[in-house]
Amino acid sequence: MGAGYTVKPMVDYFLDKCGYEVTLTSIGKEAAEKIINNRPGGKAVCWTLEQVDVLDRLVQDADMVIAMVPRFCHAKALDSCLKYSKTMLTADYMHPEIAAFDEQAKEQDVLILTELGEDPGLDNMGAMQMIDEAKAQNGKIISLTSYGAGLPSFEHNRNPFGYKFSWDPKGLMRSAVSPAAYIVKGERKQVSAKFEHTRIVDVHGIGTFEVYANTDCSRYVSIFGLDKECSMFKGLLRFPGWCSAIAAFLKLKLIENTVEEDFENTTYAQLMARLVGVKTIENIKGDVAKFLGIKGDDDIVKRMTWLGIFDSIQIPLKRDNRSAVLVDLMLKKMSYALDEKDMIIVHNEIVVEFPDRKERRISSMQVLGVPGGYSAMAGAVSLPIAIAARRILEGKVKRTGVIMPTTPDLYQPILEEMSTFGFSFKRETILL
Repeated sequence: MGAGYTVKPMVDYFLDKCGYEVTLTSIGKEAAEKIINNRPGGKAVCWTLEQVDVLDRLVQDADMVIAMVPRFCHAKALDSCLKYSKTMLTADYMHPEIAAFDEQAKEQDVLILTELGEDPGLDNMGAMQMIDEAKAQNGKIISLTSYGAGLPSFEHNRNPFGYKFSWDPKGLMRSAVSPAAYIVKGERKQVSAKFEHTRIVDVHGIGTFEVYANTDCSRYVSIFGLDKECSMFKGLLRFPGWCSAIAAFLKLKLIENTVEEDFENTTYAQLMARLVGVKTIENIKGDVAKFLGIKGDDDIVKRMTWLGIFDSIQIPLKRDNRSAVLVDLMLKKMSYALDEKDMIIVHNEIVVEFPDRKERRISSMQVLGVPGGYSAMAGAVSLPIAIAARRILEGKVKRTGVIMPTTPDLYQPILEEMSTFGFSFKRETILL
């Protein structure tokens, strides 16, 4: 389900490596057809959320369902999977809407496997691998720090936002408004404005970034089997400057994806004037700066100018939400050229206490995309799902309910095969 940015490596794995039959859905059939590329065994189907009967028919005919669609589609997918007792896999979080189906899935002997992407996914698998090793050596985990990133490679970081889109941009906007929290010695710290509460970190062996908390990681304390007094932080890495710009967009309420508005006969500059409550665009940059409480020559204003948000150009979307307007503008200037590489980073650190010593154990993955081939993000998100799917179809996984790959029988084979595709963790131990 879904033919977005990260799906192609998975479809190639199924069609070319496994010889499976794949039905790929997309809102516009063309996106799915492009990925299938007339290969035997591949079939492209147009599907929208309203077509429940179409989804039911597709699920009934399938051995397995892989949901690579936005979260608001998951309930419909789960309904069909449980109706016909089909396994479902997804890269998304084990969010409450999915977790609520756990008992029903167990009763129907159905497996719903979640958090199989890059982050969440490889980050948690790598962390659990270290945690299990430390526990087997009678170590006590004092803290866990985990970072994920999907960024332009250092050499292709060529815009003032330090970012380009290698995954669903609308998903990025949705995550910008999601809650976050971290744990300090067992105490949960809620982050109300996560892009205003950032810090600079030196990621060992890779570089310096700014980081913000991207999720409420408190639920992982029990999932990972850690002590309640353990500290934990899970965050996303960005090149400096991104977080302050997103914080400004949030303050302007430009990142808003729930209310549709009419943008016909509206320019970007006029939209900005509307957002800051002024009647003319004569001094729109200064008015926005005043609204944000910054100087007119601030770097944030310069980034917005580069993006084109102050231009007297007609907004091409007639009716949509404000996030869609921002995404449309960003995609025009912040997409990868054919010769450019993206980069994924998955970095975990645990502090382990032994009777005679304390250690910092580091597990770090940095992978670059291949120009003209797969992006690093596409491989990191979809190949773990493909590997898990193959193992399930081969009868090597005997589990039911809504689960994550946090046990060795699930994460170890995925990590081992991912290393054959160049996605491997480098390990280091530092004595404290």
